[in-house]
Amino acid sequence: MPHRLYIITGKGGVGKTSLSLALAKKLKEDGNKVLYNSFDQEDQSDLCKELDVPSLHLELEKSAEIYMGKKLGSEMVASWIMKTPFFKSLFNMIPGLGHMILLGHVIDLLEEDPTLTIVLDSPSSGHAMTMFESSHNFKEIFGSGLLVEDINRMHRFIYGEKSLKNYIISLPTKMALNESKEVKDHLQELNFKNTEVLINDCLSPLLSSKNDLPDFLQIKNQLEKEVIEEYKDVAEKKIPHSLGDNFQSVIADTSSTSIGVLI
Repeated sequence: MPHRLYIITGKGGVGKTSLSLALAKKLKEDGNKVLYNSFDQEDQSDLCKELDVPSLHLELEKSAEIYMGKKLGSEMVASWIMKTPFFKSLFNMIPGLGHMILLGHVIDLLEEDPTLTIVLDSPSSGHAMTMFESSHNFKEIFGSGLLVEDINRMHRFIYGEKSLKNYIISLPTKMALNESKEVKDHLQELNFKNTEVLINDCLSPLLSSKNDLPDFLQIKNQLEKEVIEEYKDVAEKKIPHSLGDNFQSVIADTSSTSIGVLI
């Protein structure tokens, strides 16, 4: 049985979007009700239609407007407040506030529909840590009130059994895996125990049975194996390099051959 919410994070260029879409595609093909969410990034709706992946595009300011509208009982008043220079400056100064509200919006949707799973394509590991830290920081700052009640509700969900799974995506290099280990350690300090590092774009599974490789590939293959062995206590799950010739074929290939290790 899948988790209710998957958060896919990691540094830029590690394949977060392709793996998030592949995971959502696999979940749908397995008969689950699922939505891919790009989490305040570029709208991937057209690509999702091509891949037959149900998607949900939420914008940070719109989510904040919906949240305040519920609290104030008026979407019109909330819309007016969001347009004021003060609130625009507040969101720029405290990025964790907006991302926390956006996560709360996602959790609202999951609580409204117990059959739904959402795959959240987080913009970067730094944003993910800021988002999670903010919920604890705001709770400590305010102590009580409507915002704290909402944070408690959010925490009950994300800390619940089988509710949330965090995947930190890394490339098979020493620097990338070391950075991913630091992110994992920090999230676990925040009690997000259900957090794993996943090594993406691995050549070694494809080359392990080949003996007639060019020298440069033999060297790359050996270095990759050594790094994966060194960090085996950090990351066990690996996604092989896809031979697809475009983004859509990479996602389809990954979804059909490798993504099952994430569910």
